[in-house]
Amino acid sequence: MKVLKLLAAMAAFALVACGPDNTDDGGGDKTKEGFKVVASTNVIAADGVDAVQFTATNDGVALLASDLLATVNGATAEMPDLKFSTNVAGTYTIVFNYKDETSEEFLIEAVSTNGLDLSPIEESGLTMKATTTVFQKDVEEVLLIVRYKGSVVANPADITFYDFDTNEEIAMEEKEVTDINGDNYVLAKYAPKEIGTRSIWAAYKTSNTREKPVTLTAVDFAIPSRAIDPQPANTNFNKRVFITQFTGTECGYCPFFIAALHTLSEDAEYNDRYVLAAVHTYSTSDPMYPSDYSDIDRSFGVSAYPHIICDMREGGGNGGYQANLAWLKSRINSLGEEPAKAGISAKIDYADGFVVARATVKAAEAGNYRIGAWLVEDDIHAMQYNNGCKVEGVDFETHEAAVRIPDSKPEGSSHYAGHSLGTLAAGETVDYVFVMELKQSDKIDNPKQHWVAENCRMIFFVTTDSAAGTYVTNVVENDDLTQTITFDYK
Repeated sequence: MKVLKLLAAMAAFALVACGPDNTDDGGGDKTKEGFKVVASTNVIAADGVDAVQFTATNDGVALLASDLLATVNGATAEMPDLKFSTNVAGTYTIVFNYKDETSEEFLIEAVSTNGLDLSPIEESGLTMKATTTVFQKDVEEVLLIVRYKGSVVANPADITFYDFDTNEEIAMEEKEVTDINGDNYVLAKYAPKEIGTRSIWAAYKTSNTREKPVTLTAVDFAIPSRAIDPQPANTNFNKRVFITQFTGTECGYCPFFIAALHTLSEDAEYNDRYVLAAVHTYSTSDPMYPSDYSDIDRSFGVSAYPHIICDMREGGGNGGYQANLAWLKSRINSLGEEPAKAGISAKIDYADGFVVARATVKAAEAGNYRIGAWLVEDDIHAMQYNNGCKVEGVDFETHEAAVRIPDSKPEGSSHYAGHSLGTLAAGETVDYVFVMELKQSDKIDNPKQHWVAENCRMIFFVTTDSAAGTYVTNVVENDDLTQTITFDYK
């Protein structure tokens, strides 16, 4: 794996000595900013040690804690050195007052460090999941939770761990943990000596997880913190429909769906009720052809173009512009009325050609969930074959939401339905970290070799199971590669 080097941006504050204002134009000092407070982060661990550092200035001159009145959740609080820490998980509203001025409200989320629920669950066979899949080496730890018939294996020494590629045995460290119920366990701890990606499977008694390995990536940079949850007790999420469009520039009948989707995007009744991803798999000469993911159409059973799949469960082919538009509206109306069984938030960083995203799934009801992240690019110009579709105002040769990286196919799987998050209880949250590399080259006019970062953004979806199979229960998107996505509550 290529060494990843992302440098966290540090805010530098210049302290300016204040002198007499010798100007006589009545304009005053143009550099003065008034009372200003900045927070170093909005998420901390609820361990009494991790802290958010506040920096306060007035007209560029640093203020001390003794200069300010701090309130936490409406109550006056002592805050030496302008640092806030806590042992109690939850969301805290912090405000500062200086003389007769008031700062903005800061929402700080303190995340439990003992958030593991390791009690028995209804699960068959041998399963394994990790507390995180992408982590900063020597800073963050990864614990492997191995269950047999739903119960955590009591002694990690009874489990044998193997490298998926070589089948060589991997020695694991051990760590004692206390779960949210106060029960004590010993879990295997993965502590690699080098950065890189490794897939691992486990064997216990006569069972193993070879067909469902866990893929772990160690990096040398800080992973984004969890996006703050403004309503921790809320699980009533807005629902959007995930529309996957299988298309291609050499597909002559694809414009009949392109036009329908364009009209849908301009309809105020519908444009905020769905998320679109366009998969260009019709021909390999397409400048948006996902060569590294060429099996994605087959994994969805697509054999004819154009083809649309809604929420990964209801599909349809071309019926003409008006028929396509009516069909899309009917799918959004019916699927969009179903309650969202989970919500999604995400915090994303982008630097040096790499996207790193921490996505958080929050269950509205108990169930088995998976998470996927697709990187898409807008505003790509390419010639489009067209067998007679003529709709005024549609630019068929400017392509939107072209899928560049569909990161939702687990190791050993044949489908892009998402990476397993395991079984979640109602109200429970779990994180999954994605790392993606954008194609960057000197051939900036070649969309196959160079992706325009300013036109790229992220789509996150969560899937769950029903008697008919796995389907998308919610999806969210953002506008660029650095925009945080918060839970969208009703």
